[in-house]
Amino acid sequence: MKISSADFIKSATRPGNYPPEQFPEIAFAGRSNVGKSSLINVLVNRKSLVRTSSTPGRTQLINFFNINDHFSLVDLPGYGYAKVPLSVKKAWG
Repeated sequence: MKISSADFIKSATRPGNYPPEQFPEIAFAGRSNVGKSSLINVLVNRKSLVRTSSTPGRTQLINFFNINDHFSLVDLPGYGYAKVPLSVKKAWG
């Protein structure tokens, strides 16, 4: 499939803040700092659609991206080691 459009939809911390389900979703989950955000950038052939960092725990929100108006990619925060305040970790659930 050729990806002709990839757009940021929304960031959220809780299910009540998620965007309406319009399309099927593919979520990327894994340990902190393994390249989930970088993989999404490679898949959509864009260098900076998704913010990346060499610092573990940089993705702190659930980020939704619309792909070709056919499906959504979801970038999840990593689990395991993350340099974030305890209050942020508690907000993740």
